[in-house]
Amino acid sequence: MADTQRASIAGTAVATPFGTGTATNCTAFFEGKNTFRTPGHYDSKGLLAGIDPDLDKNDGSSRAFRLLRKLKDAIEFPIPPETPLFLSTTVGAIDLLEQGNSCDTSTALLGEAKQIFGLKQATLVSAACASGQMAVSFALEQIHAGNCSHALVVGCDIASEFVTSGFTALGAVSKTICRPYDKKRDGLVLGEAAGAILLTAYTPGTDAILGAAESCDAAHITAPDLGGTILKQAILSAMDGQGIIGGVIGHGTGTVYNDLAEINALNAVFSGTIPPLYSLKGNLGHTLGATGVLQIIFGLEFSRRGMMPPQANLQEPAVAAVSNQSQQLLSRRLLTLNVGFGGLNSALILEAAQ
Repeated sequence: MADTQRASIAGTAVATPFGTGTATNCTAFFEGKNTFRTPGHYDSKGLLAGIDPDLDKNDGSSRAFRLLRKLKDAIEFPIPPETPLFLSTTVGAIDLLEQGNSCDTSTALLGEAKQIFGLKQATLVSAACASGQMAVSFALEQIHAGNCSHALVVGCDIASEFVTSGFTALGAVSKTICRPYDKKRDGLVLGEAAGAILLTAYTPGTDAILGAAESCDAAHITAPDLGGTILKQAILSAMDGQGIIGGVIGHGTGTVYNDLAEINALNAVFSGTIPPLYSLKGNLGHTLGATGVLQIIFGLEFSRRGMMPPQANLQEPAVAAVSNQSQQLLSRRLLTLNVGFGGLNSALILEAAQ
């Protein structure tokens, strides 16, 4: 694998409804818990969402700003001076618009992020629901181009009336609960969370990203290529030369089409024998621009433990690789998938240090 697709991970931090500790979150995942409740800050028409109660303490700012501050307080690693920031978000501080403020909500969140993290150089990455991993890939490119020695990737999105209404109009929101890779899955549940990853040049023996690749179906503005053909290409490219893949953290929204496309792509790649498969969205909901960042952070912990959590809310597995019991990984190398509207596909290989 070319070094331009590798990077070491010098630090991570998370802020979810379960809390700010990676261990705390992983305990909840392995216990099959979820964060779903009826939102109090907007009328969801009875639909559930993965809500962070800490953000309900309204100080007059955007809920997204409060989430970023919670994330900053959780960071325990030093951020070197002149580190560029790569912010992954789909709609930014969307609640500002809902409150009647006329602004570019993503640019508003980017400006606030620069102040919160004390960084001068910042880039917005908004590639629909594939934003998280694509921001990481872009940061990788900048490190290997010699434009920076470190890069801070931050993913952040909140549950909002605007996004709930949009996904509901598409018929993509579950009327019950999110059940990724379940035969009777009926849609996604939105969530809110944030994550941060500090990347640096690759050093063997460290927590690392070992491969990265992207592709685009261009099949439909929202629906994926159900055969998973183009997603398969990204997976194979990221896996090139990586050896045995121990497990897969899928995008796994719990919608009929997304899960089917992923399963078809993975069956093609692994000849029908998919390694242990899991989606965070059964626990946290769909956290949009934060999703890919969180998958990498928690994937490192799963790699360290050698175990994949049980799939939350699973009743009838649609594929043998998913289980409502914890599964032992086949190796410490994990494949993580991030996909988005417009047919955007991202595949990454990660591995925790021994």
